[in-house]
Amino acid sequence: MAETKKKVQVNIDQNKDSFYANNLAVFNNPTEFVLDFAQVIPKVDMIQNEQMISYNIKHNSIILEPKQAKIFLNLLKENIDKYEHKFGKIKLLKGEKVKKKSMSRGFSDYID
Repeated sequence: MAETKKKVQVNIDQNKDSFYANNLAVFNNPTEFVLDFAQVIPKVDMIQNEQMISYNIKHNSIILEPKQAKIFLNLLKENIDKYEHKFGKIKLLKGEKVKKKSMSRGFSDYID
């Protein structure tokens, strides 16, 4: 049986800016995992000679099926291992492995 070759055109959006996330929340239900990457930037504005703190928040979410989430986990682990082999162990502060905070509590971290 002869093989048929198909041409596939792939378009990649080169205009999408990179996204820096300093906050991550993970949610799941029986059919999907949601990785909600957030960029929280506090700023201080002067309004009528009074400092007002506000937050700029941007979100990018990735939704994965459980099988894809497991593949992502394995790929991330493999790449972290390669990184640590090349650059040294990534050190976490005591208790830093998993911080379970609501985002509203996290905002207070920016306020003195």
